[in-house]
Amino acid sequence: MKQARLVLSFLATLLSAFLLHSQADDPNARPAVTQADIEIVRRAAQILNSPQKWNRADNRVCPRDAKTFSLYCALERATEEVGRKFEHRGAAMQEARFVIEEIAPNTNRYNHRLMDYNNDPQTTFADIQGVFWLLEKHIAMRLANPQPGAATPATKASVSKTDLQVAKRVREILDSPAKWNRADGECHADAKSFALICAFEKAQKEVSGTSEDGAAIREARALISELDPNRSKYKNRLVDYNADPAVTFADLQKFLRQLEDRLAAGVVAK
Repeated sequence: MKQARLVLSFLATLLSAFLLHSQADDPNARPAVTQADIEIVRRAAQILNSPQKWNRADNRVCPRDAKTFSLYCALERATEEVGRKFEHRGAAMQEARFVIEEIAPNTNRYNHRLMDYNNDPQTTFADIQGVFWLLEKHIAMRLANPQPGAATPATKASVSKTDLQVAKRVREILDSPAKWNRADGECHADAKSFALICAFEKAQKEVSGTSEDGAAIREARALISELDPNRSKYKNRLVDYNADPAVTFADLQKFLRQLEDRLAAGVVAK
């Protein structure tokens, strides 16, 4: 009996260790963010602020005496300098991975999102700077609108009537060429014209009270991937589609109507 208890205790310890390891290495983990994560991103952008400091051949090993930095290593060094313990699945690191999923056309071929995006021949230094810009925005949005237990980007949320209302509101916001901002930039509360991504942000806040990405914006990205012939050249589908000189206002309106139809079909099918 004593031997049986020892065996059971040993198995329980192994199971506990396995579960802890699985949780620690969950590729879709989404830890809570703090103001320190904003500081980490800003410091990482300072560390990697010129093409000469960019290491294009990342192996996720970050020497203490390094003079050049990959995206991964810049975030690691910044985390340590801000005074936080570096964790492979820390909040800033994970949000950076989700940003790459959003903007990288080749992400389905990546084994390690941060490393493979950094090393991708198609990635430019401007793209790396864009990751920092989007990363800070993502974290700031999560801080402003904490969503305990929210689904991770890898979890496809079902379509709701709220998502359909968001899509309709986007089309109302962009109902004339004068309201369409072709040059993507920051989304200002007092703006009179809107880039597509800013129209989604405004509509999401007005309809749902949060700027957290919903099914409407996810379906918009998917629709661009399916319909647009230039999608292989897009680094960020909403931003690059909005700025594409081949896209007309009529194209934009057609796209938004298709998005509404798609979301409406999802609501009906539930």
